Amino acid sequence: MVAAPSHHPTAGDYRSAVTVEPADPITALTDYDFSAGQEPAADLEPRRFFESWLRYQRHEFIRKLRDLDRHQLAQHSIPPVELSVLGLVRHMTQMEHAWLVRGLGGGEPGMRYGEDDYAGGSAASVDDDLAWYFAEVAAATDAIAAMPSLSATGAGHGRSLQATLVKMVDEYALHAGQAHMLRFAALGEVRR
Repeated sequence: MVAAPSHHPTAGDYRSAVTVEPADPITALTDYDFSAGQEPAADLEPRRFFESWLRYQRHEFIRKLRDLDRHQLAQHSIPPVELSVLGLVRHMTQMEHAWLVRGLGGGEPGMRYGEDDYAGGSAASVDDDLAWYFAEVAAATDAIAAMPSLSATGAGHGRSLQATLVKMVDEYALHAGQAHMLRFAALGEVRR
């Protein structure tokens, strides 16, 4: 294992110092840029501000998958809690669909994982689960773009775009923190 540098690293040198290439790469993540994101500027116009925070939180959430192999992603690494990083990905897939795709765009409710989103998933389902997550994010991005204003209400849930974006930023912030701790436990060390 490569040790972390002793100085305070920049995003570039830290990433290269601690990244370990898995023997069985996860298809959906092979080209993902795990570099640290930048928080959005505070002076953006309101719609751009909220959308930028959602993009930032999505990115920070997916960064929690770095360095994990498919078994570590699916591992319930903090017993007795039946929760894994993959379970959080599956949950956020459902949140993207419920709050953004269906919530804003309307249509039939569909919970791909039912009530088994947090506890479900396995090393064998990682590629499919991540492909489904990224597909929902793409559909959600389209649903956001179709809304004429922050005050426009979603056809599915009747809430404003602004309230929906705040809800999703909150969901990602909460679950990224959980994923951070689960990642450390699965790795068996604190690796930033």
